[in-house]
Amino acid sequence: MKELACRKCRMLTTEKACPNDGSTELSNEWSGLIVIINAEKSQVAKTLGITRPGRYALKVS
Repeated sequence: MKELACRKCRMLTTEKACPNDGSTELSNEWSGLIVIINAEKSQVAKTLGITRPGRYALKVS
């Protein structure tokens, strides 16, 4: 199944709702991928406003 990006938090999922925030506003048009392993120590995660580990899209249309 194709991964969808949450329009609110940009987390990638194959489910019908975002596992991070429960949103059903998902998009199949996204580009770029970042994997956050430790959100608390990651400067990139802080810059992007990411608080949970996971796979995230960098740009969601």
